[in-house]
Amino acid sequence: MGGAAYVGRVGGLAVALGVGTAVFAGQGVAWADDTDSRGSGESSESSSATSDNGASNSSTSGSGEATAGTSRGDSGDGDDADGPDADEADAGDDEADDLDLGPDGDDADGDDEGASDNASDDDTAGDISDDEAAEEPTDEAPQGGSDEAPQGGSDEAPQGGSDEAPQGGDDAENPTQDADPDETTEPDSQPAAETAHKSDRDAAEPADTATKQPSAVDDPAQAPKETGKVAVFANASTLAAATTTTTTSTTTKSLTQPVEPKKYTVVTAVVNVVNSMIDWARQQAAPNPDSAPQPPFMWALLSFARRELETLFAARSADQLARRVAAAPTSLALTADPAAATLAADPAAAAALTPYSPFLNPQLSASTNFVSWVTGPYIYSDSTEANTNIRFDIYGTDVGTMWDNGMVDDPSTPWNEHQILIAVGDSFGSANMTGRHIYNSLFRSSDDDLSDGMTIPDGEWFNGNMFGGAPLDGPTQARPIINRPSWLPNSVTLIPTAGVSLPTEVTEETPFGTIQYVSFMSVSNWGSAGRWSTNYSAIAYSTDNGENFTVAPESVRYNSIFSGNKNFQQSAFVKGDDGYVYMYGTPNGRQGAAYLARVTPENILDADKYEYYKKASSGWFGSSSAKWVKNSPSSASAIIGKSGGACGSTKPGYTVSEMSVQYNDYLEKYVVMYGDQFNNVVIRTSDTPQGEWSDATVLITQQSGGIYAPMMHPWSPSTVGTGSDLYWNLSLWSDYNIMLMRTDLTKI
Repeated sequence: MGGAAYVGRVGGLAVALGVGTAVFAGQGVAWADDTDSRGSGESSESSSATSDNGASNSSTSGSGEATAGTSRGDSGDGDDADGPDADEADAGDDEADDLDLGPDGDDADGDDEGASDNASDDDTAGDISDDEAAEEPTDEAPQGGSDEAPQGGSDEAPQGGSDEAPQGGDDAENPTQDADPDETTEPDSQPAAETAHKSDRDAAEPADTATKQPSAVDDPAQAPKETGKVAVFANASTLAAATTTTTTSTTTKSLTQPVEPKKYTVVTAVVNVVNSMIDWARQQAAPNPDSAPQPPFMWALLSFARRELETLFAARSADQLARRVAAAPTSLALTADPAAATLAADPAAAAALTPYSPFLNPQLSASTNFVSWVTGPYIYSDSTEANTNIRFDIYGTDVGTMWDNGMVDDPSTPWNEHQILIAVGDSFGSANMTGRHIYNSLFRSSDDDLSDGMTIPDGEWFNGNMFGGAPLDGPTQARPIINRPSWLPNSVTLIPTAGVSLPTEVTEETPFGTIQYVSFMSVSNWGSAGRWSTNYSAIAYSTDNGENFTVAPESVRYNSIFSGNKNFQQSAFVKGDDGYVYMYGTPNGRQGAAYLARVTPENILDADKYEYYKKASSGWFGSSSAKWVKNSPSSASAIIGKSGGACGSTKPGYTVSEMSVQYNDYLEKYVVMYGDQFNNVVIRTSDTPQGEWSDATVLITQQSGGIYAPMMHPWSPSTVGTGSDLYWNLSLWSDYNIMLMRTDLTKI
């Protein structure tokens, strides 16, 4: 039967009669090749349209039958192609292909575009859209992808008509995002986990081929050069083995080839500014009733230009660093720079990129490197690392403030009750901040080995388990943890900025013996880069490990220029060794300083019970010592940032943006980490929560894409006293996701 690869009218009838025999005899499996059925159907229709209208209709119907095995809507076991109509279509197709029609009748050369379009529409019998049908591959690169196992062999992943399976390629080798098949997808710095792990949601991919086709690029505008096969045969055992291999390779992604980051040039910056201004103009022309007012034209233009220039300079700095690393001598004796010597001696840091690193060199400074992604569509060997779009319907999110839930693990249960809780901000279900949008959410992790990344377990849906990877409102869909109460002002979003757990008695209301508290800000308006307005901040609490939160009315701090509460719109918690809970506050945006308040644990929800730290002062009328002032937010002094006199703004750490604070056992000091006016990530230390705080030490400078919100991990080796490494979350604006970073405190 293998010799009948190319057949005429008589051969087509012979194939039809022999297919059933071959199937029942177990000698092979036959199917119709989707590409050639469509191509031959066009030739048949064109050549017979003037002489035999009935034959043309029959040929078209037959071609449609022949594609039944490749259409998502059909029954799909491939035997439908063996019917009489398919036989007649095959015979007619081959006769038209074998005849030399000459210049006037050679439809294969694409002279009759209308006939070609109509034929391809009819061939697919409505299963493939007009746009998709018009995209016809050449015979040099058959759409099926193989002589032995064409991609058309499965109903669940059809070629040309599926929204989920890209044409002409192996998903395991070239993972792409879920996209329209008409679009040509290219490798991006963001790997598309949804296609690579399609088995989590869809059926298995069709069998791979044992014989590879030439890797020519499909050109819809180029007519087929020669007739392909109408019927192809393969041994059933070969197909079974190929199917198993393909399924395994599709669901297990190799990490040996890291994603190459995009180049950022002046042209890119200009294009981004133009696009931003176009978006600004559209919002001005047709504002949404619920949208925030847009800034004036010049302010918007300057803001966008500044953002792109900062990103461009950061990208060039990264390029220069990569070139310096590549040119570093391989012998420690040839360099006097210890940092360069370390990079030169470590091939993993100097040459090999960490999987999915968004930076050219994951070693961003002598002390700090990128470890892995915490959120996003990235697929690692451990499926519980990142991969949040498939498991929780969160493609992108940010912030990621972390705290210990304060529980003790019960060995008798299959899960670990002692966890890190990770509160995130605005979360989106699709790329580029599109798709489902929720104000916030929460993840959980029991991973105490952070050297290879931070894992988040899968969700536990509707089974009463409060220790799954995230609170859910669907089997694979995280839900917001804080929603706006009706008695509070309207918000653009509600973003968690800090969290802390405090012990309590075990009762029916508090079954776990601990309560989780989250401070959040209510954003009323997004301004230019690094600027936004809030109408209040508040604290929400949970008695079930973050599964459900309630906003405490007595904790609300309204933002007013006449109240010191304006300096406590964003927060950071740390538990002192004196029984107090300390809360650091900053104004909205990233241009302020940090202030300090404290409260006893039982009164954490009551804003009237807080005490505020006022620094010592001296002047013409005398001096005063440092003190704590009760229920007077306006008495709080700036203790971090906004210092240094007239030249202070030129030094690192002058302004304080999103921040985190903890006590570090390795350093035996309190540590604060935040972003400053240059978008550097800086660190400071102090013997007490109120200071005096050390000068700012820069861990990493601004990076390409825009970095913000450094949030320290409570289980870092340096924090718990088992090593010198400090791990922390960092958000990257260009990717809009959270990364895990590592800093070696011995190198700062």
